[in-house]
Amino acid sequence: MTIFRRAIILLVLCIAVPSAPAWADEKGAAAEKFVAGLGDSALALVTDKTVVGEARREKFRMLLNEHFDLNWIGQFVLGRNWRRASPEERETYLKLFEESIVFTYTNQFDNYSGQMFEVTGSGKNGRYTVVKSNIVDPANPNGNVLIDWRLIEDGETFRIVDVVIEGISMGITQRNEYSSVIESNGGKIAPLLARMEEILEGLRKRT
Repeated sequence: MTIFRRAIILLVLCIAVPSAPAWADEKGAAAEKFVAGLGDSALALVTDKTVVGEARREKFRMLLNEHFDLNWIGQFVLGRNWRRASPEERETYLKLFEESIVFTYTNQFDNYSGQMFEVTGSGKNGRYTVVKSNIVDPANPNGNVLIDWRLIEDGETFRIVDVVIEGISMGITQRNEYSSVIESNGGKIAPLLARMEEILEGLRKRT
């Protein structure tokens, strides 16, 4: 899974056009509206050429924290290794995790080329509310990308905790990658943090 493939979930969002919900109740409608709102906000940021550099990254960071539960995702991705990590390692890891997401996505914003995002329905999957969507590329009608957004309720709103692209969970994919680094280094967290810092430094140099 390439960085661009992961980044596509936010880079190519356009104004969402919900269809008739498959899960016809207030919760389902609210979840669809929540994801559609992400589409509206992402489009505004991606297409605003007056906001660049650090200002763009900070606006994206706000958007990210508004819609995603980064602490939940970060802990899930680290898996059982979260319990092995010291408080200092956990703090460093979560900061690196957020920074990596921010720089990965914002570095790709200029690749947006008019793709459209549409919400196509919603349903329940255990504890999750799942909002289904489709990315449509006008230049390639056969290149549509199916995306499921897994949400958990957070008071009166929702938070995204996983994104499933064409049946592949981004959270599980990242968890497997991180676990491989940790296990190949004797179960130590520090080598993963060093690797994350190395990748982040490369992303910073591309800005």
